[in-house]
Amino acid sequence: MKVKIFIALFAILALQSCEKVLDVAPQGAVAEGTLNADFVDKLVTAAYSGLAAHFFGNDESFAGPSTNWIMDVRADDSYKGGGSIADRSDIHQLETATFDPTNYAVFQKWRNNMFGIERCNLAIREILALEDATYPKVVRIAEMQLLRGVFHMDLKRNFNQIPYLTENSEPTTTSNIEFSSEELWTKIEADFQAAFDALPTSQTETGRVNKYVAAAFLCKVQIETQQWQKAIASADFVIAGPYALLPEFEDLATLEFESGSESVFTVQYSTANIFANHNWSNLLNSTAGPGIDAGAYASGDDFYHGSQNLINTFRTSPDGLPLFNTFNDTDVETGSYSGTLDPRVDFTFGRIGIPWKGTAVYDASWIRSTDYYPGFSSKKHVVAPDDPNVHNSWPWAASGLNFNLIRYAEVLLWKAEALIESGDPGLARDLINQVRDRAKNSTYVKQLGTNFDAANYLINPYPADNWDVVYARQALRFERRLELAMEGHRMYDLVRWGIAPQVMNEYFTTEALKKEYYSGSNFVTNKHEYLPIPQGEIDLAPDLYRQNDGY
Repeated sequence: MKVKIFIALFAILALQSCEKVLDVAPQGAVAEGTLNADFVDKLVTAAYSGLAAHFFGNDESFAGPSTNWIMDVRADDSYKGGGSIADRSDIHQLETATFDPTNYAVFQKWRNNMFGIERCNLAIREILALEDATYPKVVRIAEMQLLRGVFHMDLKRNFNQIPYLTENSEPTTTSNIEFSSEELWTKIEADFQAAFDALPTSQTETGRVNKYVAAAFLCKVQIETQQWQKAIASADFVIAGPYALLPEFEDLATLEFESGSESVFTVQYSTANIFANHNWSNLLNSTAGPGIDAGAYASGDDFYHGSQNLINTFRTSPDGLPLFNTFNDTDVETGSYSGTLDPRVDFTFGRIGIPWKGTAVYDASWIRSTDYYPGFSSKKHVVAPDDPNVHNSWPWAASGLNFNLIRYAEVLLWKAEALIESGDPGLARDLINQVRDRAKNSTYVKQLGTNFDAANYLINPYPADNWDVVYARQALRFERRLELAMEGHRMYDLVRWGIAPQVMNEYFTTEALKKEYYSGSNFVTNKHEYLPIPQGEIDLAPDLYRQNDGY
């Protein structure tokens, strides 16, 4: 069976999850140290369920999603979307760099990770207290350490200065300034290392973490902290494992391959109980989609559009290579654009005049608000609307499709980045070209009912000529943007590369000519790289929490 993300029985556990995030009286509590093995393993499952950020209802998933799409809204990759710029004003504030410590989405993002951390720590305490020689204590504790590292890492990348909570911590006395940034990264890496040391290379239940998953998260934190040689070694361990790029890029958005060779670690969803197990983190992000007979997208909220800037990065040269410096000189708007394009553009976005997953042609009527015309609705997180597994009413486009937190293509790009930054770009080119070759050799989007390509697609691998460190770095950073578009990575990349202020202020300037609501937006250096600590948290514990700079 799968380790499923929503277990209704454990909603009560969230009430134990770091009391500072809820100003309500607990409805009940687990009597720690009194549970049998079956119940302890349910606590483990409940910790996995925290990956979905759906603890009490729907809104914390919309505002603080585990898929991190609202962090793409903070970057140059996407628009908020929805009914208008006023629809979900908290997310619009993230989009325009006008948010403050009272922002609702900021609070929900903080809260969801805190709940996940406490679920892990509660499970660890109960495993340690369990007297059952048949229970796999070492492995289950390692699973919880890895997940605890995942939640802490997400918290760290969003808020920077955070409290670090173990099973022995006292939340009411743990400060967010107890450890330096470097010390926090060391502690997060230590959780991943402990998990790597103890976990097996495979598990019998789909969804449980294993040694390869731990190595992938080690690689992720080592890339973040520029430990290039360690990152290469961690990536090599994963690459030697049972993973491969899927032959078809579109298969990343199919149920058949949702736990396939490219999925290193996914959040597991299903339609077993559509109102519990669905991907609520992306629920708002289904296009309105009138004109599809199946009706699966008929009333989608249409949040999370690709930005014009991002769409333009898919333009290619006559050699089928990216246009590093001139990509934004021309707008790719509708399907009538005749220039050459990386084929991933139409796997990733709706474009007016281009078929949507072989079912119907995306047009202006699919776009919920003229604020976001010409509309580039996100395709990656949904299956085809005529798929028999799609739930054909609200919640719109629900299908049980898993969400990749780490996929194999990113591991290849992590290793490529580490090689480039350590002065060895040659092998990096081969790794980047593996990713590009998969896109090149995939079946391209076709005009409905024909074998004709829907646009003028052209993509080629990078040649060896002029492949030095400077060029390779440009290629790697561009490839991450193209391959991982709409997967919640872009803002974190800009911050760790140290280029967020430069890129974002140029984006605000150029994009304001197309979207007036960006006028006056300004990314402030040493402030907007991170979210503020929620004001409600500081008010409840003013002696523990110090606000981030600039807020």
